[in-house]
Amino acid sequence: MENAKRCGVHALAAYVVVLSDSSVLLVQLTNPPAGHPGWSLPGDALRHGEHPENCVARILTEQLGLQPGRLELAEIESIPGEPWHLFFHYTCEADRLPVAAGEIAEARFFQLEHLPQTAHGTWERDVVYRVVAGGGAEEA
Repeated sequence: MENAKRCGVHALAAYVVVLSDSSVLLVQLTNPPAGHPGWSLPGDALRHGEHPENCVARILTEQLGLQPGRLELAEIESIPGEPWHLFFHYTCEADRLPVAAGEIAEARFFQLEHLPQTAHGTWERDVVYRVVAGGGAEEA
């Protein structure tokens, strides 16, 4: 985010659950935040004025080489704290195998029943299961 001011009160981000048969796409970042190594959902902070769906499309095309046909907003998750986090969770079907680029070091599909250790404890797993089941998020 060049020349962008960061808000210390709010954190807006969009994540996408990319499905292929009974597998979900997880990524490893090139430079994960301190204390958060491991696999995570593809996602990013929203740029100033960026719609969450456009953020997800940007991640999929620029960092994974995917061209999703249809993105669906699955849920909006609110996590109180400093800063307050508002996450937009989208879902889509993969149109091809991903090719990691940019901030993503590796991208791989995992069977839903065999998800690896994730970067934020069980958060990624919880999001995936809620989105696949069609349920909404609960406030933490």
